[in-house]
Amino acid sequence: MSKKAKALTNEFEFVGEGGIDERKRISLAKALGILKERLGEMAGQLEALHFRVYVNAAGQILLDPAVSVSIREMWLYRNPIALAKVREGLSQAAEGKLHDLGTFAKYADDKID
Repeated sequence: MSKKAKALTNEFEFVGEGGIDERKRISLAKALGILKERLGEMAGQLEALHFRVYVNAAGQILLDPAVSVSIREMWLYRNPIALAKVREGLSQAAEGKLHDLGTFAKYADDKID
């Protein structure tokens, strides 16, 4: 993971103010509400998010929302051809472009080498 990050945009939206509590925490409830709106269909998965935290020389803090990928699934994200095929298949399925190949029950008892 890079120790430095470049903001994707310099246009930040003010969402409110908050103080630091006795346990040195600050509430992000307002910001998370806006993030939830912008995530759309993925909003139900907020608990899967973690944040990369960056600080610049002026002391400004940037929280970059991210999700973790398990090691056993990481190969897919490192293989652009395979990832493109998976995304294509998901897109086709969402459009209802399915082809029923029937049952594969007759192969259930086949020995696997």
